[in-house]
This record gives sequence, structure tokens and C-alpha cells, in this order.
Amino acid sequence: MKLQRFSDFLSRPRKALAEPLAQWFLTPKGQQLEQLERALLEPQLLRHFGSYILYYNPPVEVAAAPNIRHHVSLGDQPLKVHIECAEHKWPIAADGVDVVVLQHSLDFACSPHALLREAAQCVRPGGHLIIMGAHPWSFFGIYRYLTRSVWKHAYCLPPARITDWLGVLGFSLEKCSFAAYQPLLNSSALQSKLSWLEKYAAGKKAPLGGCYMLVARKMVHGMHPQIPALEINVKKLRPSVVAAQTPHQKHLKHSEEHDR
Repeated sequence: MKLQRFSDFLSRPRKALAEPLAQWFLTPKGQQLEQLERALLEPQLLRHFGSYILYYNPPVEVAAAPNIRHHVSLGDQPLKVHIECAEHKWPIAADGVDVVVLQHSLDFACSPHALLREAAQCVRPGGHLIIMGAHPWSFFGIYRYLTRSVWKHAYCLPPARITDWLGVLGFSLEKCSFAAYQPLLNSSALQSKLSWLEKYAAGKKAPLGGCYMLVARKMVHGMHPQIPALEINVKKLRPSVVAAQTPHQKHLKHSEEHDR
């Protein structure tokens, strides 16, 4: 019953929030979060190679992936993406993309389940899915309850739950990183004084950052040929005949032992 209520909660009707999110990232707090997330995302993208990388509803300027030839963005019309499409129906061939990046896409999706399934279907076997989201158990998670901005409508799904979904979709988690440990403030002077908290928590790899990055790889299942069952005729075992020793054989055996 509780699971059904949670599923209904994730699928409730919502208006499009991609454009308000992009507007929030232009604010001082949004620019601080963007810098912290770029510090996670850009080094990760340097490790990926291939032909196509896909960004769905990118709220900020997409991070470059220099080792991937084609960069494609898709999603809602107000974001000026390359391809306009619905959340649950992408015009992308299955297994046709090397990397898919969802930067806060699940936080503001109409149905996070449907969006994640669509993204997973597009990734080729051996490809990667990179998810960036807001952590509910952090200073930023508290901020969303106190603000009147677009973040009051965010799901802020915990990384453990998304990891479970990825496992069901055939993905293996390779990396989980956190950032934005310090609270986001409008005052740059106060923000700089709290910079030590970011460095200290990042050095300890504490799982309490305001944002997280999940890197998951699509697993390849080996093909096992179907071998027809072999019909083996098993003959009945018959007891073997043991010959009795003659007196001559006994005498020969005793003489061999005597010679030794």
C-alpha cells in the first residue's frame, strides 16, 4: 500500500519546470551550485569516449566531453535544445548513445521512473548513464523546504533509491560522488569563509553533499548457446569375475617376496 502511494506520488501531474530551473541557475546561489557540479562532471566526462553524448533538459550550459564527437541536447522547447521531445518518448534509437547525462532531470521530471527507463534504453551496452541530483539529507535539502523558488517542487530523490532503479534496468554503479557540502548563500564574503567546510567534507568523502553524481554502466549479458540434451544409453553394470589363485601362483608370489 505504501509502495503504491509512493508510485502515485512520483507520477502525479506536474507542469514543466525545466525553464524555471534554468532561470534559478542564473541567480547567485545557482551559479555557486553550477561551479560545484562542474567540478564533478567535467573531469568525469574526460574519461568517456565514443560518437554520441546526450543531454536531457540541461539547466545550464552543457559540460564539454572532448573525447566524444557529437553532443546532442533534447527536451523542452524553452531550453532551445537540438531536439524537442516528450519526457516519456525520445526520438533516439535504442542502444544508440554512448553517454546520457541527466543533470537534475529526475528532480523535476513528471515521472522519474519513465524518464530513467527512456534514458536507459538509449544507452548502448557498455555505455554510461550520468545522473546529477539534489541530496535530500543536506543543507541544500533543508533549503528546498524554506525557499519559494522552483526547488520547492523538486523530488530530491536519494542516491540509494536511484541506484536500486538502475540495478533493475541492468546498470552497475561505478561511482558516487558528492559536492556542495556548505550552504549556498547570497553573500560571497560569508560563502568564502565557509569554503573550509567544502574542502574538509570533500576530503572525507562524506555522503552528505547538497548534490551528488552517479555514474552507472550498462551491463552486457553474454549469450549462451542452447545445446540439445544428449541421450546417453547407460548399460547395466555387470559384476566382474575374479579368478581364484592357483597353488602355482601362490608359490610364485611367496618366492618373489622371499627374493626381496
